[in-house]
Amino acid sequence: MNTNHQEFSTRAQVVTRRTYNRPKDDGSFESWEETVDRVINHQAWLWVRAKGTDLAAEETEELEHLRSLMLTRKATVSGRTLWLGGTDVAKTREASQFNCSFGQVETVHDVVDAMWLLLQGCGVGFEPVVGTLNGFAKTAQVSTVRSSKKLGDPKGCPNNQSWITTSEGKKTFHLKVGDSAEAWAKALGKMFALKEPVDFIIFDFSEVRAAGERLKGYGWISSGDDTIHLAFEKIAKIMNERAGELLTRMNILDVLNLMGTTLSSRRSAEIALVPVNDPEVDDFISAKKDFWLHDNEHRQQSNNSVVFSKKPTQWELSYIFDKMVQAGGSEPGFINAESALRRAPHFKGVNPCAEILLGNKSFCNLVEVDWGKFLTDFSGLQEAIRIVARANYRQTCVNLDDGVLQRSWHELNEFLRLCGVGATGIVKFLDYNEGSGHLPAMLGMLRSSAREGADSMADGLGLPRAKLVTTVKPSGTLSKIMDTTEGVHRPLGKYIFNNVTFSKHDEIIPTLRTAGYKIIEKPFEPDSVLVTFPVSYEDVAFDEVDGVAVNLETAVLQLDRYKLMMDNYVDHNCSVTISYDLDEVPAIISWILDNWDTYVGVSFIYRNDPTKTAADLGYAYLPQEVVTEKTYRGYADSLWPVDLTNLKSDDDLVDEACASGACPIR
Repeated sequence: MNTNHQEFSTRAQVVTRRTYNRPKDDGSFESWEETVDRVINHQAWLWVRAKGTDLAAEETEELEHLRSLMLTRKATVSGRTLWLGGTDVAKTREASQFNCSFGQVETVHDVVDAMWLLLQGCGVGFEPVVGTLNGFAKTAQVSTVRSSKKLGDPKGCPNNQSWITTSEGKKTFHLKVGDSAEAWAKALGKMFALKEPVDFIIFDFSEVRAAGERLKGYGWISSGDDTIHLAFEKIAKIMNERAGELLTRMNILDVLNLMGTTLSSRRSAEIALVPVNDPEVDDFISAKKDFWLHDNEHRQQSNNSVVFSKKPTQWELSYIFDKMVQAGGSEPGFINAESALRRAPHFKGVNPCAEILLGNKSFCNLVEVDWGKFLTDFSGLQEAIRIVARANYRQTCVNLDDGVLQRSWHELNEFLRLCGVGATGIVKFLDYNEGSGHLPAMLGMLRSSAREGADSMADGLGLPRAKLVTTVKPSGTLSKIMDTTEGVHRPLGKYIFNNVTFSKHDEIIPTLRTAGYKIIEKPFEPDSVLVTFPVSYEDVAFDEVDGVAVNLETAVLQLDRYKLMMDNYVDHNCSVTISYDLDEVPAIISWILDNWDTYVGVSFIYRNDPTKTAADLGYAYLPQEVVTEKTYRGYADSLWPVDLTNLKSDDDLVDEACASGACPIR
């Protein structure tokens, strides 16, 4: 069966090629079938290793069922596993298999862990904790030696070298940074571990390979020392400013945000959490205010959320929303730790999209099923969920004791075995079954299918059962490749022009231009272009305004759907972005107070009028623009088929991580 062509939209095929099909040795890209084969081989490897024997016939048959679900894009593993599953990196640096993580950052070891995970492409949630990390022993003069390596030069020494010299009574700390991910993470640790007073510090990046080389293990493009030398210089400036003093929460926030700027050309997702009653909370809430005026561009790296340990008053929530409005409508977010702890006694924080309740040093482990592809086959949906839940549990069977991470990460994973059996296409399923009167019961049955799948896998391997199993994530990119609605969100309208970002150097761009697709330069990103894809949602309910089918849901209706999922399907949290108008804030606050026991955390964003164009709203472009059916048909019918075979590229692939509007870096 050829599942790489006519069964899926051009957008699905192109985004798959851009994001998940790995480049092969000849420079071409995998087909979808080859990507799925690689993932299934990885699942088999995990299963055999955990079991200790070869797979039985029925176990091989189960993997074939999983393969079929993936080929038809009814279900999938996480985007991270689609990209790295089955590679040597996935088998040696097993933390790379997880999209996101959370850890409190209090010690030098925590800093190294966070840097290591960011370099794996793993999103990092963190709480900056004051008490151990400190500035330099005394103020030092900092200088940098840049790499002069060119494309094609041999790799540099993979290990760090550091030493202290004394000349004329002045001490100099030299740190020569090695050409490897391990070296970069540990080099940052060496900076923070420097306790001897020195007069000069030299960061030497001369061993680092040139920018533009593809990192063969990971598959993305190296940025050379372009970003890391700037991050080290700015972190050293913070250490100088706090010489002889403990770092504050804001200092640690800046350090982690600067670390997030170092990963090649791929964005690193972060979320920072601070208790609402902390003395620094007002500074934290206002961290991004006028950041461009204060050399704080790095603060865009993280979503910032405050954490309530008990139910807030109406005044407290009003204060948070006032701050949110001042910041542009979406930050700070706020997390209900009281509710989270009832669901997860291990709770310390969340991943950047907040769909997984994590302990201190634990990972976000995800799979996903498109409920919209099972509207007339409820038993098939139950079985698909059971199958992917078993695959999800096998993804916990990893060795995280990789020589860099503190062993606590491995030990907590062995205890918690957290799963994240997610869903997308949810509004299709809810709309289809809305009049049945059985939605809560049906959702409960789907939750039981996920639990039965994860538990049966754990029992079969003789390992602890997963503490939590079900979730809903934003599902931006995966929903695009599955041709479905994103997570629990209702689309903006029935007919959409979706503007998707690509590198202007991607070889696919001329092919799309020849096929008639609209391609424009992306504003403020000179190396990127936007490709306009027509998308329709024929099986989703909408309102109609002046002949245009649009989404006019109130914030409270969106929150009610969140509650339906939280009360009946979700163990962790349902990640959702609530679109709202300012006049809805009192109703939102009342809803949260009335449903505090259900609420864990959502994102908020100002609602754009779906009947308006980008020009109407004063924007250079909109990621998704609602159009009339006539406009949609006119554009869609003008496009030619796109042939993706034999395309090659030396450019970086774009990973939207968890982007969907649901957890953007705001």
